Amino acid sequence: MKNLRNTQILTDRTKVGTDEFNEFQAILLNKSKERSKERNNLIELMALKFKMEDYLRSDGKQSLLVGDFLKEYLAAFEIRQNKFAEYIGVRPSNLSKLIKGERSLNHELALVFGKIFNNNPMLWLDIQDKNKLDELSKSKRSEIKKYSLKDLISQ
Repeated sequence: MKNLRNTQILTDRTKVGTDEFNEFQAILLNKSKERSKERNNLIELMALKFKMEDYLRSDGKQSLLVGDFLKEYLAAFEIRQNKFAEYIGVRPSNLSKLIKGERSLNHELALVFGKIFNNNPMLWLDIQDKNKLDELSKSKRSEIKKYSLKDLISQ
């Protein structure tokens, strides 16, 4: 019975501020301090990739730009925008416009981002396309509503 109880502790919710929560938090903190910087970087890359994928599966109520994700990557690895722009061979002003959503991501930059951040370049393009489709579906809702396969077949 004791083994079953210990197993349940890991699957049951723990309230913030309790001794159990603080103990668990301390264990996690100690484990994270033991990891190498390279390992931490891999974990950070994976977490940001999952965040991008989660956004793609979201309902479209929240809009995040490609630039929002790029800012998160740069912040996570403490890379200044100017240094990044210089490294990838773009003008800092163009990178700034991309981050603000004033400029679209092109396929070449998607390849570069994918290589640098170890993810699929399509992930970056898919985010941009999701945002464009969400925007169009809102602004053209009444125009698009008139189309249906049933109507097409019946004509």
